[in-house]
Amino acid sequence: MKTHLLIAAFLTLSFSGFAQYNSENLELTTNEYSVERYTFENLRIYPIRANDVFRGYHQSVGTFKNLESAIEDDDIEVTESSASGTVNTLFAENKSKDTLYIMAGEVVKGGKQDRVIGQDMVIAPGEKVNLAAFCVERGRWTQSSSKGKNGNDKFDGYFNTSSREIRKAAIVDKNQGEVWNKVAEITAGNNVSSRTSAYTALDGDRDYKETIDKYMKQFKSAWDADNKVVGVVAVTGDKVIGADIFATHNLFVNSYNSLLHSYITDAMTNGKAVTITSEEVQKYLDRFLADEAEQEKALKGNGSMFKHKNRKLHMAAF
Repeated sequence: MKTHLLIAAFLTLSFSGFAQYNSENLELTTNEYSVERYTFENLRIYPIRANDVFRGYHQSVGTFKNLESAIEDDDIEVTESSASGTVNTLFAENKSKDTLYIMAGEVVKGGKQDRVIGQDMVIAPGEKVNLAAFCVERGRWTQSSSKGKNGNDKFDGYFNTSSREIRKAAIVDKNQGEVWNKVAEITAGNNVSSRTSAYTALDGDRDYKETIDKYMKQFKSAWDADNKVVGVVAVTGDKVIGADIFATHNLFVNSYNSLLHSYITDAMTNGKAVTITSEEVQKYLDRFLADEAEQEKALKGNGSMFKHKNRKLHMAAF
């Protein structure tokens, strides 16, 4: 019996070794059709496809519901952490029977001021957690008209994933002042202003909405039906905006359309017509995936890695 257990353990370890986040298991799609199809104005997106070994190993990770759907369906309650509120901490309760995945960089509206979530998090059914957060609405600290069952101000709106620079300021730098600076740069760069200096004011600007809708028409849900796609690399001009890679297609699909707003906003604000070559993007990804043992160290200052139950669920490079 012990021999069988040892053999099973050895096979599991061997299989997990082959299922690493590396260039053997994760392939950037750079064929001419894909490059042409997924280039629009200042943005190009390259899909990352996983092989059978990677997908088979991560199949047991399971499925998740995303934050946007959970808020829309009232399956999660996100509130201020107390009656007086704390800028950098929110409280969340999963009221559903689904396991929820929250991605760092997502923006929630309401409470005493809009916030960007500062960490990835998996929330089991019925679980209550605190979430790291940063303010993206500098000019407001007032009571919300909506209250949670704990009596604290409630966040009942969702606003996609923030731009790369805001994500980096919140997730990597963990610096509230820098988050505010980046919010100001992004809103000013799109000729948007508001009484409370809110990042979410972008959504109320007609020109911004019309432009982002054009990009979304080109890229939205592009790989929903392709279960090999687990991530993307986004580029503008001669540079990479960032890369996001997930353990499963389900996690990727749940996050992709929200992430698109991040990539598009960067391309609209600071981007140029794409000149970077596919070979340069491949070299970027190869460096990113070169040594799995060193990935977490390499991401410090440039990205983030989220692990759940000793498995990597999401890697982001900014």
